[in-house]
Amino acid sequence: MTLELVSASEDDLKDMVAFEMGGELLVVPTRILREVLEPPKLTRVPLAGPYSAGLINVRGVVLPVADLRPLFEMEQKPFDIDTRVLVLELALEEGTMTLGVIAEKVHAVLALDPETIQKVPSVGTRWPQGAIKGIGRWKDGFVNLIDVERIAETYLGAMPTDESLG
Repeated sequence: MTLELVSASEDDLKDMVAFEMGGELLVVPTRILREVLEPPKLTRVPLAGPYSAGLINVRGVVLPVADLRPLFEMEQKPFDIDTRVLVLELALEEGTMTLGVIAEKVHAVLALDPETIQKVPSVGTRWPQGAIKGIGRWKDGFVNLIDVERIAETYLGAMPTDESLG
């Protein structure tokens, strides 16, 4: 399987952070991960879309937090001791956006063998089109390489942010 088919670079596959949502194992490249937070108090936003969990304050910077479980038709689960917020810095067409994403559990930083990456099957998947770059093998199971940039642009109505978490 070629990397171009799943649009992930070999460098991205060397360092991925694995996290769990709705019983599924998902991965994103560590190059976009800024930090992992215990879930702070979320401020709900009236009339926000279905994927908005709210806003958080990170060292004086207000960040939107997305809950991708509704997008992937996953059951909602209350926050528990394992819940984390992944702070991601996304390179979008319009500019850079910093965004929090709810993870039910963060597992590990891992490397994926490019030879194990498969294209997402066209049938039998609940994933929205374009949300998953590919499916890889890790340990005795599968991991889904999510395309957070595409999700942000397509489903979250992403707008670039100028703030820095510095």
